[in-house]
Amino acid sequence: MKNNIYEMLNEANIDLDEYKKQDFTEFEKKKIKNKFKRSVNKKDFYKKGIVVASVAVVSFGILGSNLGTYAFETLGVIAYDISNALGIKKDIAEYKTVVNQGITKNGIKVKLNEVILDNDELIVSTTATSDKKLGGAGDISLDGDVYINGRNVSEGASGSASQLDEYSMESVIEHSLDNIDENDLKGDINIKIKYSRGHIGETDIRGPWVFEFKVNGDELRAETKEIKLDNSFTFDNGQNIKLEKYTSNDIGQKIYFSLDSKGTDYNMELRGHDDLGNEVTFYMSRLRGDKGIFKIESIDGLVNENAKELKLTPYATEESKTSGQSSNDFKVIGEEFTINLNK
Repeated sequence: MKNNIYEMLNEANIDLDEYKKQDFTEFEKKKIKNKFKRSVNKKDFYKKGIVVASVAVVSFGILGSNLGTYAFETLGVIAYDISNALGIKKDIAEYKTVVNQGITKNGIKVKLNEVILDNDELIVSTTATSDKKLGGAGDISLDGDVYINGRNVSEGASGSASQLDEYSMESVIEHSLDNIDENDLKGDINIKIKYSRGHIGETDIRGPWVFEFKVNGDELRAETKEIKLDNSFTFDNGQNIKLEKYTSNDIGQKIYFSLDSKGTDYNMELRGHDDLGNEVTFYMSRLRGDKGIFKIESIDGLVNENAKELKLTPYATEESKTSGQSSNDFKVIGEEFTINLNK
C-alpha cells in the first residue's frame, strides 16, 4: 500500500461547480459514490493499512476557491464528529469515549478526539495539524496500529478524511478487530493507538504519537440486534458467496459474508429497499481471506428503525486484471431476498 493513503484518491476529482448550494439530490449522491468506488483499489480491503473513501474528501483542494466556505460548512465538519462521518442522525454520545489528547512531534500535532467500540471495530476520530501550510505539499496521513490489552490487533482499516484549513486534516477511521477473542472486548479494555509515522505528501515525518486510554463497548454490544442469514450466490467464475448474519445498532447496519475460497476478483453491493419504500445500499467494506463485511451506504441513510423487512438484490462487477480497480458496471448475480427485521 502506498505510504500516502490519500494518493489512492487521485482519480476522485469532483467538480463542485456541478452542485448547487443545497442538499445533494439522489442523482448527485450516486455520482459521488460511484466516483470514489472507482478510485479505490479493492485489494487493499484485506491488507494491513488504511483505505480512505468518503464524500468528505471532495473538500480537498477547494478551500481557496469561491466555493470554499460552502464546502467547509457542508463537508469539512464531517470528519470531526463521528456521528456526521457515519451518517448517524441519532444522539450516540453515550457510546463515545472522549479522549481529547494531543501530542506534537517534528512539526505535526496529532489530536485524538473520540472513539467508539462497535463490536469488532474501533472507530477513531483524529485531527492532524502541521506547523507549516500544506499548500501543494500534499495532505497529512498517519500510519497507525491499535493495541488491545498490550497486543497488536491491527488488521486493516477504512474511513473518511477532510482538510479543514491550510494546516489541518481531520479523519474518522474504522479499525477492524477481527483476530481477537470476543471475551477480550468485554468490560473496560485498555487501548493503545500508536502512529509510528506521518506523511505530508511524499515527505515522511517520524513519530511516534502514542495514545493510551480505556473504552467499554458493552452497552452498544447489548443493543446490537443480530439476525442469522442463509443466502448464497455464485459469481460468473463459479466462486460462491454466503451471507451469514445481519447486525444493526445505533451506529449502523452490517451484513457479514464468507467465500468458498480466499479473495475474489469481484466488487459487490447489495441494493434494495425496506418495506417503507426507502432505498438502501450495502457496499463491500472489508474482505480479508474468505471473510468480509457489507456496510450500509450512509449517504443514503441508515435502515429506518420502523422498517419490518429489507428486500435486497446482490450485484457484482469484476476487477480489471491490469489496474486492480473495478468498473461501475454492476450486474445482478442472484435473486432478490428478504431479511425479516422483526426476528
